[in-house]
Amino acid sequence: MVLATTAEVSPVDNKICKTRSDRFSGVCLSTNNCAIICQQFEHFDGGHCEFDGALRRCMCTKQCNN
Repeated sequence: MVLATTAEVSPVDNKICKTRSDRFSGVCLSTNNCAIICQQFEHFDGGHCEFDGALRRCMCTKQCNN
């Protein structure tokens, strides 16, 4: 008799956390500018423009800690 077992390996959760930039001022029109501010001055992985209510704001992003 041979007994075989298999195990599924689930992928690591790569959740992205985001927070509104503290250093970017005004309406966010350029995702590139937002990303530069987030990376160079706020030490995040990146950033992008996103609607926050009626205005586009710079949202900084990084991988969440589990």
